[in-house]
Amino acid sequence: MMKARWYERKSLSSLSTRLPRQSAPCYLYQMILSAHQPVYWPGIILLNKIALSDQFLFLGHVQLTLHSWQVRNRIRVRDAPLFLSVPIRKAGRFGQSIDDAEIDGDLWKRKHLETIRQNYSKRPFFSHYYPKVEALLQCDWLRLGDLNRALIRLLLDLLEITTPIIESRDLDLQGHKTEMLISACRAVGADRYVSNQGARAYLDEALMAAAGVRHYWQVFEHPVYDQGGPFVPDLSVLDLLFNHGPASAAIVRSCGRLEEGQGGRGEPCP
Repeated sequence: MMKARWYERKSLSSLSTRLPRQSAPCYLYQMILSAHQPVYWPGIILLNKIALSDQFLFLGHVQLTLHSWQVRNRIRVRDAPLFLSVPIRKAGRFGQSIDDAEIDGDLWKRKHLETIRQNYSKRPFFSHYYPKVEALLQCDWLRLGDLNRALIRLLLDLLEITTPIIESRDLDLQGHKTEMLISACRAVGADRYVSNQGARAYLDEALMAAAGVRHYWQVFEHPVYDQGGPFVPDLSVLDLLFNHGPASAAIVRSCGRLEEGQGGRGEPCP
């Protein structure tokens, strides 16, 4: 994977002041960007995509989707998946962004923590990670976007994924869907972008190629690992951590790869 020479392990605040803006006419670095909404205790697939990227962009400015991964995720309860959901204030707030969405009360915290404790306390690495999970959830969280970012940053730290993180609220992004992603690439100086398979419904690879962006798909194969019973896929990565501890980092990295899309290689500026 090609790395941009100028950003390795630098602070995000210093980066955001140096990034080329939307008006930049060309790309300056061979760099792979990916992006996603801040989601609640994400699954392995998102962490793998971040690990495959040179930079990752939080899309917190986009509209909140209720009953989505933005407000809930799944853990394993008695050999079946169970959703843990964060309640959101909805009255008079139609169309609110993830960043603007306010969490409704604190009662959910105790329920989530108790459910996690009851169902994972006997797993090999529960005591290694649960105190960090508990301490973070018990903080005072007003907005969903801030909560989800903090959870993802904790998971990245536990999985030793050092990909720099950028915030969409710090960039002057233009357009929607593919146009917005092209705008993001221009804003950070990236000439490559990686999407997961869910983006096939809207992503225009030809448009990306015309803009000089080489597009890649994340090819993800869900790992099968010991859960102490029948395997249940598509859970929060917490399930993997509680079961496999430090070995989870290698598992997350090994379950995905990049495959170049069909839109052409694009023609970056000389």
